[in-house]
Amino acid sequence: RRSKMAPVAALATLGLILAPRVPPRCRAAAMTEPSALEQNLALCAADDGGWSGWARAHGVVAPKLAVRATLPDERGKGGVFAAEDISELEVIARIPRAFVLSPSAKAMSAAAKACMPAGRAEVGQLSPQWAAELTAEALLRSSALSSRPGVCPDGITWQHGGGWATDGADLGGEDVRWGPRDVTGTLLATGSDNDAHIYAKFRFPCHPVVHRAGVGLAALIGVGSSQAAIDALVRRGTCYRAMLEQMLPLVQEPTGRWGRGSVRERRAWDVADTLSRVLARATAVHLSPDPDAAPTCAVAPLHERLAHCGTRGENTKLVGRDPHAGLAAGGAEADVLLVAKRAILRGEAITRDYALAPGLPGDETTGALRLLLQFGLPPASWHA
Repeated sequence: RRSKMAPVAALATLGLILAPRVPPRCRAAAMTEPSALEQNLALCAADDGGWSGWARAHGVVAPKLAVRATLPDERGKGGVFAAEDISELEVIARIPRAFVLSPSAKAMSAAAKACMPAGRAEVGQLSPQWAAELTAEALLRSSALSSRPGVCPDGITWQHGGGWATDGADLGGEDVRWGPRDVTGTLLATGSDNDAHIYAKFRFPCHPVVHRAGVGLAALIGVGSSQAAIDALVRRGTCYRAMLEQMLPLVQEPTGRWGRGSVRERRAWDVADTLSRVLARATAVHLSPDPDAAPTCAVAPLHERLAHCGTRGENTKLVGRDPHAGLAAGGAEADVLLVAKRAILRGEAITRDYALAPGLPGDETTGALRLLLQFGLPPASWHA
């Protein structure tokens, strides 16, 4: 009994998730009365996290948006607001297609041999290899491994991490048994596909670190049974290992963030870290000019860090091609568009619905469990 309760007690101390310390100004900015809406814009003017400079230099057109650096309690999601009133169906932002992370032929070739596990049909009949393809593309561009502050060269805020436990701090303090000190580089890379047999004699259904994380994850979202959380963590690990051998050659030089491990191990941990960051940002969007073509999984600057919409529904939609622009010189549509789905007031947060984002094959998680595990979204987003 004591060993089963220890993980919950340890993870219950994580103030970042269970009881985020939100400064008064942040609490006000989350409200919708006029004074709070104006305060959102004031915060954007104070620190935009380097967004405006990057957007001007790379041809992003978004005259009615104001952006600020995300706050610690937002976990990388949020900080984009309407600087003026926006009409329904108005184009809010034009993002050059070159900066939208989508699988190239080289990435699809690298991912083709990844034996992804079977599962339910993906949203919009996406390729079951989509996570491997998008991870491969992120590794080829290498910016996903960046830890630089602010906006990365490709316009994506990779440094804010990915889903829950991408940062080992989510697992508790370094002195906690079966916590961050016992992960194999990262939680996603911890364990093997044979763990159910290896640890059966200890009455663990999986690796002890993964089991403890699942029990704590269930406690964080307030559900009685930890089985769904444990199954989701095991599923993520299975998908990671299914693509690992195909992804390793794409990591030319492992990052120095790990501080231990062989070159191969550090490459593997970089793959796991990149996969988690990709999963937290991906969306399905129609990039092909063929209206009957299946959607493509992609990561788009700005869109990848929008706040979660909550019960109100998203107020924007990412459109893969401008129907009025024709073809650019290279034969592909020049811009991806962020379009308002309804009227948006000045100072209101720009949002997307992460529940509609693609999931891993076989991922059956929903609600708070999925929002936290895949996207790292904080409690304020689960029932907003």
